[in-house]
Amino acid sequence: MPLDPVRNAAIDVLLRVFDRGMHLDDALDITLRRKTDLGDRGRRFLTQLVYGTVRHKLLCEHVLRPLLRQPFEELPMPIRAILCMGVFQALFCSQVTFPAMVHTAVELAKKRGHAGTARLVNAVLRRAPQAFDALDLPARDARPADHLSLRHSMPPWLVERWIAEYGAADAERLCVALNTPAPATIRVNTAKATRDQVARYLLKAGFQVTHGTPVPEELTLPEIGALLRSKWFLRGYFMPQDPASMLAAHLVEPQPGERILDMCAAPGGKTTHLAQLAGPTARIVAMDESPGRLQAVLENAERLELPGIAPICGDGRRSPLRGPFDRVLVDAPCSGLGTLRRHPDLKWRVTPETIHRLARTQRDLLRTAAALCKNGGLVVYTVCTITPEETWDVAKAVLAEGAVAAEDGPAWLEPWRVTTGQYRTLPQDAALDGFFLMRFRKRS
Repeated sequence: MPLDPVRNAAIDVLLRVFDRGMHLDDALDITLRRKTDLGDRGRRFLTQLVYGTVRHKLLCEHVLRPLLRQPFEELPMPIRAILCMGVFQALFCSQVTFPAMVHTAVELAKKRGHAGTARLVNAVLRRAPQAFDALDLPARDARPADHLSLRHSMPPWLVERWIAEYGAADAERLCVALNTPAPATIRVNTAKATRDQVARYLLKAGFQVTHGTPVPEELTLPEIGALLRSKWFLRGYFMPQDPASMLAAHLVEPQPGERILDMCAAPGGKTTHLAQLAGPTARIVAMDESPGRLQAVLENAERLELPGIAPICGDGRRSPLRGPFDRVLVDAPCSGLGTLRRHPDLKWRVTPETIHRLARTQRDLLRTAAALCKNGGLVVYTVCTITPEETWDVAKAVLAEGAVAAEDGPAWLEPWRVTTGQYRTLPQDAALDGFFLMRFRKRS
């Protein structure tokens, strides 16, 4: 049997993530652009394999360790990736037969290693469990943190933090939610067509779309890969975006003719949403410290045909700009833990030290935003995470300095309001990622 091209491509992606530290979405995008012969079904299976293996990495390694004679870490990285992907298929891919999983893994080991590693892969995976009932996990009641960490492949420090904050039952619900793949969602470009018009276009073209949240521009689909190659995407009728992320521009409430700053603009989802809501007479400055990522803002603005966006390369903590701006959006860099269902590799990157460092950056960005905002203007802060340090603590610190005051946004955002000016979405809501948003009014 020839080497399976989808699984072989999956190992390429996993090696970029595990060996070279590349972000999973970037690593997969490289392969999808190169492998044009996989077809839609092959692309979907490739995505399932790499996201699932990264998502359940800790559990897969836990299963493998007692089946090996040597430490798992001493194996070559390609063989470790092949073994983990094999265990993932055995436990999570009902469409894959166990013999097919073993055979394809052995063939991959021959290509990526040698005859000896192929024999090792064969011997190990033939003994791999095929059901969760067969797993050896710490007792849930006696060692809840260890149990949840391994069962749901979450870093131990993160599970311990969630148990302390929410209790064991809610921590487990959070683990389950963050391990459940997110639905595919798009933001309709209402500068070109209404949401209902775009829904009709896509339904007629054979795409299954629904409107599943109160967010006005949202549409949800079972899968987005083919849609991103459609004429509707190329003509700028929509942009992939989570509904929780769409709340930010609505909290800013941009108006025609205003001067608006998006301090951390790339890749342009919120920037183009601001332009879409404000209309062509608004002037939106899109700032980002990465020239390459700033290019993505321009490409999205051009595809969506949204004028009035001016890019500038700079660090928001030491802004090259001079105010005043009518409104400032601070979509700050954060740990991203509210988006683990879309970016599972983040949980293997983030540490407690990362969170504290980012919180300092976030406070600095908000101080700069307040300085650049006109008296009486609006500042909106948003992060796609759920840690107290990056949400409540940042808001509390900035409010204590007295330059801004908390202010509520539009009434339709009330379902997510937790206190004056503060909004939160939780990943336990299957329709939304975990976001924190805060709206401030600049004091005169």
